[in-house]
Amino acid sequence: MIRFSNVSKRYPEGHDALRDVNFTLQRGEMAFLTGHSGAGKSTLLKLIMLMERPTRGQVMVANQDIAQFSRDDIPYHRRRIGVVFQNHQLLFDRTIFDNVALPLNISGYDPDDTGKRVRAALDKVGLLHKEKLNPITLSTGEQQRIGIARAIVHKPQVLLADEPTGNLDPKLSAEIMSLFMEFNRHGTTVLIASHDLALISRMGHRTMILDQGRMLRDGF
Repeated sequence: MIRFSNVSKRYPEGHDALRDVNFTLQRGEMAFLTGHSGAGKSTLLKLIMLMERPTRGQVMVANQDIAQFSRDDIPYHRRRIGVVFQNHQLLFDRTIFDNVALPLNISGYDPDDTGKRVRAALDKVGLLHKEKLNPITLSTGEQQRIGIARAIVHKPQVLLADEPTGNLDPKLSAEIMSLFMEFNRHGTTVLIASHDLALISRMGHRTMILDQGRMLRDGF
């Protein structure tokens, strides 16, 4: 589903965020990406999302070389990917329902279909009963669940998460990870960037470790 072949990323100021990174993530696989702060985790996710482009090497997603995508192709590419951020990036001037519906509205989904998809996503994260509330009224853990619902509302092939439990206590972190595992069991390819080594070790999934932009280790 995702393949990096000798991928490097150098930013204009000369910083090498990634250096000759190689890995393949199969369709339906779940894996963790870890490493020290500044190791290149977020850059790697940005390359998959086409928020950045590699300096060298090839990034393949769903058997397509995404370097060949034009600017007009990027929205289509991103419809295949759901993204969960550490800080939720929710909009507090609209309801929970409207927050989750945002990617569908941008993509031009039919309103009836949007309603069904949003409520199904909220039901999966256990917050259907709060769809009319403002997200500012929710706890931190609930806000992260809303972020996850928004990421999976369009049924993406790939789910990326960048430090999704960084602001949560261990119990809530475990609950959020259980959600990711549930989506993976239903066939979604999941890649989670996290610095929480204790949590990752308990999950028992493949772990890729970056160090100074290089792939230091890849395995279980």
